Amino acid sequence: MNDTTALNLDKFYPTELLRITEIIVDRTKIKIRMKSATESCECPECKQISNQYHGTYIRKVQDLPILGKQVELEITAHEYNCENDSCKVSTIAETYNGFLNYYSRMTERCADFISTLALETSCEGCSRICKEMGIRISGDSVIRLLLKRFENQAPSECGEIVGIDDFAFKKRNTYGTIIVDEKSHNPIAILDG
Repeated sequence: MNDTTALNLDKFYPTELLRITEIIVDRTKIKIRMKSATESCECPECKQISNQYHGTYIRKVQDLPILGKQVELEITAHEYNCENDSCKVSTIAETYNGFLNYYSRMTERCADFISTLALETSCEGCSRICKEMGIRISGDSVIRLLLKRFENQAPSECGEIVGIDDFAFKKRNTYGTIIVDEKSHNPIAILDG
């Protein structure tokens, strides 16, 4: 392939953590094989850095489409042994600093895109749009993704004045209560019932 027309994919991925070893392109899909370039990993439980290599495994994750084609990353990732004897975790799977988290099936930027699209449309509408773009996700998975991201948010700070209102999740069936900070107009909590 001519170098002046080739797409340099190294700019799209964290090259200090992952090395591209092979790119396979067909009519509808781009498969990018990558190999981990890390030599240590932080334990999610005890936060101790470990460089005691345990083994490798293959992770298949999806990323945002490139040139209208579905993108699958096939990553040869490392596992490490936790060196802290008092830690209950024995092996540690790598995380790639905001690019790909533990056991995720899609990159963080793909999850960000799906979350933003779902908030602007609906979960089922988001699923249909993603299918047309080459991202495989169901409406139920979009809901789980949004709930997971909501649960991982830091708790909201509450001002001195709050507003409380009732609303219907589904008309005449399920109701909820929302508590809003009157100063910032940000929701503090959503309660069932």
